[in-house]
Amino acid sequence: MMKRAISLSFSVFMVLIVPVMLFAVNVEWVKGDVRYSHLKGEWRELAVGMNLVSGDMVKTGIGSETVLIENGSEIFILENSTFTVSERYVQETQKSSFMLFLGRMRFKLGKASKAEPEIQTQSVNLAIRGTDIEVGSGYDGSTIVLTNEGSVAVQGKTRTLILVQGEGTEVGFGEEPVEKFNVMTRVINWDKWFSSSREAVKGNELQLLGRILEKFREIQNQIKQYEDIRERALQDKDQYIAERDKLLAEGKKEEAGEYSKKAGEKSKLAYHSFVNIRFLALSSIGLNDMGERVYTGVVSPSDEMKETYGEIQKIYKGIEDKYILEEDRVRLEERAQKKKGCIKLF
Repeated sequence: MMKRAISLSFSVFMVLIVPVMLFAVNVEWVKGDVRYSHLKGEWRELAVGMNLVSGDMVKTGIGSETVLIENGSEIFILENSTFTVSERYVQETQKSSFMLFLGRMRFKLGKASKAEPEIQTQSVNLAIRGTDIEVGSGYDGSTIVLTNEGSVAVQGKTRTLILVQGEGTEVGFGEEPVEKFNVMTRVINWDKWFSSSREAVKGNELQLLGRILEKFREIQNQIKQYEDIRERALQDKDQYIAERDKLLAEGKKEEAGEYSKKAGEKSKLAYHSFVNIRFLALSSIGLNDMGERVYTGVVSPSDEMKETYGEIQKIYKGIEDKYILEEDRVRLEERAQKKKGCIKLF
């Protein structure tokens, strides 16, 4: 009887802690001026052997490149690019989510990948399906995707376009993926394409700022939804724990174990919601950078431009103050150094 009681007590404790693995991307190769920072922290030199965690941003200079490895997948970040490491949960499945908000990259999926990773640009989300792809993200928020092998789902706000080997697509900022082209018949001159995307900003600043503001409002609403889910989950968890403790005091260990499991489920839901809030906050950094480039490129902005950009800054500031915390990386590193297994999150 004593042995059974100990086992039940242990199970009651274990369901209240959640297994945590530090999401990490390894730096395999660096050429030239490549720097990284965590969120909006200080930029530091990137070096071979380093680990990047969710929230780390990488920036490559002229003629500079880096190769990152995540679960056997190779990520080639080419010159003049800004790239962010992130993650999110989709139906309780953890996904690696990489953000390319400016520049060019190539992604080769590794065989060890358990869940399909994704790449986010300003205009689309790419669901990787066993593939070798190239992605370009322009100054005007446009995106080019080229599929060298396998397939990729190019997801807009309301439409998804599937590309297979030898196919590509170009999607404008705020537009939906619609048309494909044959990679063999349309050779991309990347220097020319980036130059064209820079020129496309001129004269369209107000329209671009309006679309950026629209995306910021969407992000703001999504964050609010996850905040509500997280708050309700934590409230439910506290109620289940209180009921568990009451039952334990009455010696009803089996019933207490059921409430402990329920508390664990709510704790996991709250954690997943927080990770997804953090994912949205990270995406807002690249969007804000684009808005800043567009606005500061105008010598004499109109009153409408000033008002639109002011609204963008107001929303971003609210997200930044609450979720973009520089000391976050320190907490992640401390968590990784703890004994392997499980640690308490809530």
